[in-house]
Amino acid sequence: MSQTPDVHRTDALEPADAAARSSPRRRRTGGPPAVRKVRRWPLILLRCVITAFLLLTLVQPVLAGMFITGDVDLLDLHEINAHTISFLSWLLVLNTVLLWRPGRGPAWPIALAVLVSFLVQIQSGSGFSRSLGLHIPLGVALVAGATALTYWAFAYRGGRR
Repeated sequence: MSQTPDVHRTDALEPADAAARSSPRRRRTGGPPAVRKVRRWPLILLRCVITAFLLLTLVQPVLAGMFITGDVDLLDLHEINAHTISFLSWLLVLNTVLLWRPGRGPAWPIALAVLVSFLVQIQSGSGFSRSLGLHIPLGVALVAGATALTYWAFAYRGGRR
């Protein structure tokens, strides 16, 4: 019986080749590019926070309008809602950071969330100082920005390029 080497045996490989073959980080030479494994919980959390932020932001002009029409008790509710929106805006910053690092999402929403949070602070300050010339247009801009960010959060599909 002749002894020919079995080319399909893995123990016949060099040690470096065997380690490279079993390594999960080996290079792919062909085929489609690997899709990143994306963690879903940061995106789900972001969607929950941005939805609450948008809803409370949409309630603010209703409360202000009802205050202007004569229901002065709603000014206190408008203030409480403003504090809640401020808290949620900074929670939004935290969620965009979580989407970026553990979630492996894009980094640009962090800058947008920080900008929105600073605008919310300016909005609150202009409201308390009764600077309606800034307060009302900035409120409209915040509603538009919250709507756009909510749309992006629900349209974003992680792991795709």
